[in-house]
Amino acid sequence: MNKTYTIFIILLLFVVAVAGCGADKATEVTQTSTPTLHPTFTPTPTKDIGAPAPTQAPTQPPPTQQATPTEATPTSEPQTPTPEPTTPAPPTPTPTPNQPQVKITANLVNLRSGPGTNYPVASQAKKGQVFDILAKNQKGSWYQITANGKKVWVINDPKFTATIGDTGSITVATNIPKPPPTPKPRPTNTPAPTPTPAPSYPFKKYQFEERINSNAIVTFFGGLYNRDLTGPVRGYHLTVIAPNGERREAPFGDLQFGDPGLDSQFIYNAKIEFPLMPGNYRMFVTDGGGNPVSEEWTATVRDNIRTFLPQWQEK
Repeated sequence: MNKTYTIFIILLLFVVAVAGCGADKATEVTQTSTPTLHPTFTPTPTKDIGAPAPTQAPTQPPPTQQATPTEATPTSEPQTPTPEPTTPAPPTPTPTPNQPQVKITANLVNLRSGPGTNYPVASQAKKGQVFDILAKNQKGSWYQITANGKKVWVINDPKFTATIGDTGSITVATNIPKPPPTPKPRPTNTPAPTPTPAPSYPFKKYQFEERINSNAIVTFFGGLYNRDLTGPVRGYHLTVIAPNGERREAPFGDLQFGDPGLDSQFIYNAKIEFPLMPGNYRMFVTDGGGNPVSEEWTATVRDNIRTFLPQWQEK
């Protein structure tokens, strides 16, 4: 007989005996149904009576979603997650400041101690700087502002600045400083005037003589000689200008002797006469175009001095 089956029969008899001994007790014993056993020489695996219900696996909390790391890109700023697109709010218009202002538009502008370029430079302002306008000069060509804690002036010119706000409210400054005195120039040594060189003429003065004449005329007997004073020079003119500006000319010709009625004889080869007119007369030699070619003599008509003998010599 199978050993397992024998052990089972013994245990069953033990249970029946115990049950009979306690039948008089009031406690009711619940009988357990005994399964029908079938003897076999091959051990039969015991079937499970009523398999327990499968235990439901505890609900696991959903894994926390983590942001996928973004691959670093070689930029100077850190990458941030791209926010969802939103409709931008309309820009709020910048209110015009009540205080008028001036903005520097040039790269560098001088700020001066007064309204004008004749005032010294107090400081400088750079492009983009904005200053409140405190006042203006009478013409409105300069604005008074505060820079670095000091009141200074900046030019009002579109090439250098731009005005912001209502310029009609800007008042004229009452404390405009007086411009600095103009520095006196240092005395310099005035160079001595260079004398104008005398023109070079082909004829120079030779001699001049005054004669008495009672006639109501003024007479000029001119003589033009060669270098050796041995003969006349032709092709030029004796020219005389009277005190009233009248100009007269006469050509130099062959040599002639003077009037025998005069106190002494003289040689001449050109003659000019004017009505009596006191004053200074100018005498010189001219070429065919009326250009002076000699030094100039001056004669003064006074009392009976009315005749003159100007003479020139070839150089």
